Amino acid sequence: MHRISFTNDVRLNLDKNGHYISITSKETEETVVDESYRLDVRSLRVFDAVAAEGSVSLAAGKLGVTQSAVSQAIAQIEEILGTKVLDRSRRPVKLTSAGLALRRNAHSVIDEMDRLLAQVREADQSQRPAIRIGMIDSYAATVGPLAVKEAIVQGNQVLLWSGLAYSHAQALLQRQLDIIITSDPMEDMDKLVRRPLFTEPFQLVLPACRRDQFPVGDLQVLARELPLVRFSTRSHYGALTERYLRRCGVTAARHLEIDASDVVLAMVAADLGWAITSPLVLLQSRAYLNDVHVLPISGPALTRTVYQISRAGEYEETAEYFYQSSRRILENVLFPEIRALVPGLGAKVHLN
Repeated sequence: MHRISFTNDVRLNLDKNGHYISITSKETEETVVDESYRLDVRSLRVFDAVAAEGSVSLAAGKLGVTQSAVSQAIAQIEEILGTKVLDRSRRPVKLTSAGLALRRNAHSVIDEMDRLLAQVREADQSQRPAIRIGMIDSYAATVGPLAVKEAIVQGNQVLLWSGLAYSHAQALLQRQLDIIITSDPMEDMDKLVRRPLFTEPFQLVLPACRRDQFPVGDLQVLARELPLVRFSTRSHYGALTERYLRRCGVTAARHLEIDASDVVLAMVAADLGWAITSPLVLLQSRAYLNDVHVLPISGPALTRTVYQISRAGEYEETAEYFYQSSRRILENVLFPEIRALVPGLGAKVHLN
């Protein structure tokens, strides 16, 4: 490579992709060409920051990199160009004539690259189909916001349904949903991928004003003394608790039957009866916790496992991403909150 002296104006020659080709001095009309080197946009951004701040350290702080990384980028540029672009003998640092020419051209290259990246990302988003996810309402209200937010940050488009597990199962089979979060494993259906997320134990919940009246969670006593506020038997949750009561030989008069889990807690808080619920529902309905009393069930344990289910061979990478993301949120955020709300649960709430 020849070295030339930039005593007057200098022109930096770039190809259509913004790569360095040559430098031409208008005074000598001498052109230096070196095809083995390429200026990259990252280095130009670093140089532009130094030029704007007048300081390597200030530029490093603005870019969130080390001073050494900035100095190396400037040194690489000067090696490629074969001349100095900064006059480091002055404070703040000043641009040389070559540096001034580089900065004029660098702005257009950086702006064009930013436009190109924005257009590519926009095109990718427009071509990426929205992932349709159904979640049981207790999950949608607790894990859902964090999981959806993380997915959107990663560039996914999400269409979320909330409600009963039964309707979600039908929507998955009819291709109205792509992924569902449910307590119903749909074991009688083929060509589904079932990923178990977590298991939680059911708890008894009764009005806070009844705390002294019922010191232990005896189902027979509760059913005899207070009405049962039921989850709808149209839901997997409600059907599961009804089967459990039958196995325990407990008959509870029909009083209230409700679809929404947070409404069940509201009814209990209003001293309208007792209910069987889960820690996730308690977290969803935390606004009522001061008005209810939570007890473990005195008798055989009752638990539920929540699954992520998708169709085999479809959206496999996306389904795995959502599964791992949900597990991280459960372990790091939701489980500590649940254990703080319901002391004594410990490892009874756990990932599968």
